[in-house]
Amino acid sequence: MTPTSLTQIASDVPSLQGVLITAMPDCLMFDAYLPSNTTWTPESVASYFGDLVRANREALKSMDNWSSDMQVTIESSESLIILKEVQEQFVIGFIFNLGTPIGMVRLHVQKMLRNIEQMLASFQADPEEAPRAVRIIDYLQRYAPDPHASLMRLALKTGIPIDSLNEPHLLSEEYLDSIEVAVQEILGLSELHI
Repeated sequence: MTPTSLTQIASDVPSLQGVLITAMPDCLMFDAYLPSNTTWTPESVASYFGDLVRANREALKSMDNWSSDMQVTIESSESLIILKEVQEQFVIGFIFNLGTPIGMVRLHVQKMLRNIEQMLASFQADPEEAPRAVRIIDYLQRYAPDPHASLMRLALKTGIPIDSLNEPHLLSEEYLDSIEVAVQEILGLSELHI
């Protein structure tokens, strides 16, 4: 039987301090599992996890070493944190006690990830069903170094009003080429992987 909630997925994992799911690109908390004795606020932590993955992605891009399949591992004085971007819409943060052996952490993360991805599958629309303009603008907002200003930059580059860019599903096909070229320039890419 497939687990249907984050609590079912994470509650029996030893040394686990919490699991946070951050919705991208806005870095908002989507779901969380925390033991009852947790003292920190999951909403603020989840938003920083999204920012950490975004910053890591940009650092790797600047080194020509970027891959869509990456993971961030952080060791603090009390915790071992694994951050993983999944389904292009979520960042999952796994927080373990620092003394947990890394091999055990990887095994638990791998098992939880499979179950979390199954759980999240129902929340993700099929990207092939979305119009190309919607997919291009989603891609820009996911990978732009400044996602909150990305639509403004796109509007300036293309001459398309920002109100129209906020509703990309209504854009006509004539704008597609200029949007795609502008997004490539903003992201510094020769092609978009959509």
